[in-house]
Amino acid sequence: MESNTGLLLAAAPLLPLMAGLLCLRASARESSLLSVLAASGSLLVAVVLAGIVVLGQGVHLRLAPGATEPFTLRMDVLAATMAVLVSFLGLTVQRFSKQYLAGDPRQARFHAWMCLTLASVLLLVLSGNLLLIWFSWVAMSLCLHRLLLHFPERPGAVFSARKKFVVSRLGDACLLAAVVLVRREFGTWELERIFGSIGAGGVHDLTSVGFLLVACACLKSAQFPFHSWLPDTMETPTPVSAFMHAGIINAGGFLLIRLSPLFRQDPEPLRWLAVVGSLTAAFAAVVMLAQPTAKRALAFSTIAQMGFMMLQCGVGAFGLALVHIIAHSIYKAHAFLHAGSGIGASPRTAIPLRTPGLVVGAVLALILVGGASVSVPARFHPSPLLALPLGLAITYGLARQWSAAGPRNVFVLGLPVAAGMTALAFAFHALATLLPNGHVPVPMPRALTAFVAAVFVGLFLFQVLLWRFRTLPFGRRIYVHALNGFYVGTYANRALSRLWPKAEAP
Repeated sequence: MESNTGLLLAAAPLLPLMAGLLCLRASARESSLLSVLAASGSLLVAVVLAGIVVLGQGVHLRLAPGATEPFTLRMDVLAATMAVLVSFLGLTVQRFSKQYLAGDPRQARFHAWMCLTLASVLLLVLSGNLLLIWFSWVAMSLCLHRLLLHFPERPGAVFSARKKFVVSRLGDACLLAAVVLVRREFGTWELERIFGSIGAGGVHDLTSVGFLLVACACLKSAQFPFHSWLPDTMETPTPVSAFMHAGIINAGGFLLIRLSPLFRQDPEPLRWLAVVGSLTAAFAAVVMLAQPTAKRALAFSTIAQMGFMMLQCGVGAFGLALVHIIAHSIYKAHAFLHAGSGIGASPRTAIPLRTPGLVVGAVLALILVGGASVSVPARFHPSPLLALPLGLAITYGLARQWSAAGPRNVFVLGLPVAAGMTALAFAFHALATLLPNGHVPVPMPRALTAFVAAVFVGLFLFQVLLWRFRTLPFGRRIYVHALNGFYVGTYANRALSRLWPKAEAP
């Protein structure tokens, strides 16, 4: 039985790997069929292995077991969740690509690199060895680079792919340095032995490792100010955007969750991560509101969501970050694959938010969130920094409904919905704390807590006053700056032009 499950574990990344190699020499029709079959097989294998994990049996496979440092694949709760999610997204994107790329002369090449990208991501989430994690991390980035160059005749696509390439290499260097330091500290690449040593109470100096991992995750997940490559890659085919935003951009969060035990002895790097995540979330949320195209707005939405996910990791809520990854991946894949259906839709007009609605919304949000906190056991309480955005979101939603439909609708329709959202949020948090390594207590200095809270309150006030800004010269200037991403991408483009002057077709 153990050998059979080990073979299944290897089959998950091996099926798309073999399909990708075969697609390079197949016709368009054959490559489409092979890619769908491989993704379907990986999904089936992942579901079967996830069922085995649910029954309480971990699955491991040692490659070259006679070696001193064997490469290990492992299937635990985190790996099972991510493997099912990634293979499902891969299957969905491959099926969509069949029609989307019909008639494209490079269709076979596209399916080949998509399969190889899927194999790399699956290998990453199943890796139980730091060296294997680094190898799959780099392979995933290089395969994605080939997908971003699907239209090599477009200078914009080539330039954005090069920007992504440079940022990714910086992240690869950070991860490699962290892996080398961990190896020097523990004398092994194996995650099981590393985590066992930490769990046994061994004292280790992991501060530098923590900062390197945080830097790597921020570079991979498009955190400010290294975010501009993501919205610039919109010239790539929509299926690539869907898989990138749903299945690859989350890799930074996955890395932090997988290696969360390394932050137990020194949480200082996580505090800085909370700062970067909150700033990124607020910055991208403002810029998103000014974007004229659906795909660029979705790109900045992804950056904002990744910022909030980094904040969750920064306060030690790793289980909640995993739940966020699942929800964001499914939503963002659907949003990109249906982006074309929004063409011609009427834009939502800004609704003036009235003071009575804001007061009532704030009071109701305080009652709902505060009441839930009192009624839920202390171990299931969300961090105040995570409860604050929930309360602000409920306040904004109820105030908007008050201003649009009147106070009666707030109590008849809005209040039950807000209560349901609060209950669901606390239920997800309770579920997340039950996951392995779901929560690592991170003491937050008062100044840092106040700073992060001020960022979200400022974002809330900006949204409340947004309808007034369009009538003021100051508001029109802010709109122009936000439309251009406050020129962070412009400076990044200038730096890349000096580093990599030409963007000819490869």
